Amino acid sequence: MKAKKITITFALTTCLTAVAGTKAAQAASLTVIADGISNARGAAFGPDGTLYVGEPGIGGDGYCQPTPTLFDPICAGNTGSVVKITPDGKQERIFNNFQSIAQQPSANGAAGPQELQFDSQGNAYLLTGLVSHPGFRDLELNTLGTQYPIPEAQFGSFLLPPNQVFNTSNLAKLFKADLETEQLTEIFDFGRYEIINNPDNQDVVSNPYELTIGGNTAYVIDAGGNTAYKIKLDGSDIAAIPLPKKLIDNPEFPPLPPGAEIPPGLVEIPADALPLGQPAVGAGQIPTQILVQSVPTGAAIGLDGALYVGEYLGFPYPEGQARIFRIGDDNQPQVFAEGFTHITDLTFDKDGNLLVLQFSDQSQWKGDLQNLPGSLIQLAPDGTRTTLVAAGEGLASAGGIAIGPDNQIYVTTRSVGPKLGQIVRVERTRAIPEPSSMVGLLAISGIGGGAMLKRKHKTNCLSSLN
Repeated sequence: MKAKKITITFALTTCLTAVAGTKAAQAASLTVIADGISNARGAAFGPDGTLYVGEPGIGGDGYCQPTPTLFDPICAGNTGSVVKITPDGKQERIFNNFQSIAQQPSANGAAGPQELQFDSQGNAYLLTGLVSHPGFRDLELNTLGTQYPIPEAQFGSFLLPPNQVFNTSNLAKLFKADLETEQLTEIFDFGRYEIINNPDNQDVVSNPYELTIGGNTAYVIDAGGNTAYKIKLDGSDIAAIPLPKKLIDNPEFPPLPPGAEIPPGLVEIPADALPLGQPAVGAGQIPTQILVQSVPTGAAIGLDGALYVGEYLGFPYPEGQARIFRIGDDNQPQVFAEGFTHITDLTFDKDGNLLVLQFSDQSQWKGDLQNLPGSLIQLAPDGTRTTLVAAGEGLASAGGIAIGPDNQIYVTTRSVGPKLGQIVRVERTRAIPEPSSMVGLLAISGIGGGAMLKRKHKTNCLSSLN
């Protein structure tokens, strides 16, 4: 994910505002069905009920380059795969030894095979991430990058000597995947598109993070490029939709060593935001307002055919500020719901409830990145918000969500770090009081709430759950 600025905009022509009430939360039990996955990401069920989980890997001992964050350098390797879990519980890896990059020495923040999804005919598609300037990826994009300018304010990204690229030409792409032969057919190159077009007019960075499929269209969320893509499965009719920044009042920053300052370019301050009088962040001043990049992440498709996108929000990773957007046929994003923290995935269940997975309920710098308190929230068609799994109840640094053929909820948890990732089945048990909280919901005028929502197109086999 990107640590600096971000852009997102969603537009509905006619809407009314409804303030959601609260319901009792559902205490849930979690059953582990797979583990030992490195930097576990998106999950999807195939037509035969087999579960596939993206495993970006742990990078390796190849070339290392600066990351567009304040963390460790990113190094390349061949440690990615897709983890396959059969209905009888057998766990194996396909597309093994796939290209991977990750921070070293922690092996956090990996990019590689992000997610495997299926169309209505049962064809498989694989999305791969990158989390860097695309010119780092391979010699071809390094050469291409020299022909296009890099924004002056871009933090931590620059072109490299040609002999120091990652040599990971399969990253930042969408493929059609043959699961029998493990052959890949390239559909779209997000790294190339980012260099040439830079849809959000901000940093030139790409990290395709989320894939969902509806009809003959792939919907891809690029968390690095701050862009939602609509692409026909034959690679045609590309729509790149930039997503807007978030204005944060009185932001909270992580503590820095005495005398240290936030590096220039990491935080965007509006021209009319004056610093406070007290130097609360090292030797620097805390601004009264900042513009934070959206870092779009999870995506799902509604019964209305619209794309719904959740965001994580960039540095300094504010709490309770993340939004969910709706993108209709006009490709204009508009806020649909808000008041979340660090969203990593979305899906709709058979009853039209939007399930919102939160990587953490607190800013990521307030704890161990590998074990932050994640949660699962249900947003009903009428806007009622219910916590299904509360922070501290077992979802730690959660990364992906899917609805299974058994109509149960499956979540990838502990999704940061080597061999820590798990797939858990969420089983609701008893109701417990939820802390008082409200969430705003924008409902489309003239469309009933239940008719508006549809679960994520994770797999063909889920169609039987309608």
